Amino acid sequence: MSFQKFNNSVNQKEKKVTTTKSISSITKTDLKTKIEEFHNYGALWMNFGLRSSQKEVKMVVTAINGIVSRAKEGDAIKARQFELKGKFPPYKYVIIDLEGDPPKFFGLVVSNQVYQIFVTKAKYLLKLYETIWKILNKLVDFYLFTFSNHEARFFKRILPFKLKGVNDKTFFQMLKIVNVQKKDFEGLVPALYSINERSYRDPLLRDSKNIALHFKNGDYYLILEHNKSCLLSALKIVQKRYLKLHLL
Repeated sequence: MSFQKFNNSVNQKEKKVTTTKSISSITKTDLKTKIEEFHNYGALWMNFGLRSSQKEVKMVVTAINGIVSRAKEGDAIKARQFELKGKFPPYKYVIIDLEGDPPKFFGLVVSNQVYQIFVTKAKYLLKLYETIWKILNKLVDFYLFTFSNHEARFFKRILPFKLKGVNDKTFFQMLKIVNVQKKDFEGLVPALYSINERSYRDPLLRDSKNIALHFKNGDYYLILEHNKSCLLSALKIVQKRYLKLHLL
């Protein structure tokens, strides 16, 4: 090969590499812009979607109170409910947290009301899931904030097929479930420290691996207190970090 041909060959390869890098760079820039536009649009949409009134929120709380009261009439469903102190603006969001695999405890914060609905026997799981489904039907217009991907996976991929007689599977896909973790596997305690908040008392010391064992031993109070800690921690993170970043 002559020097001229060799030189031309090198130039062509360099030109191809430069072009490839340029296209790659443009693609990444465009992608970054699109992501930023999506987040800005999402934040703007959330501003409209979160606004509510005290009357609307009160109606939802009243409806959920009725569902929980009726569910407790039999022996299958157990529930614990308490009220939080402080002012709660009328925003359309709730905090949800599941305990167990499959879930046997369902924790929910709506405005200043905390609900913990659970079963003590696995044979009643279907009744628990039916109760959860009834509650979710009252929260169609609400954002469901979580601090993991576990809840979204269960509600969208598993729960629709656990329920009998529920034909509209698309309902679950339309639920507005938002994981407020900044990154995968972010812990609640580091997240609280990031906003200068202390962690809540948790008898399980943030370790949910032995929930099945605690359930088997009848240590329901420990699971309830762990669930309470998760709910209140996630609520603080939503109020003092997530909403401050996303609300305009």
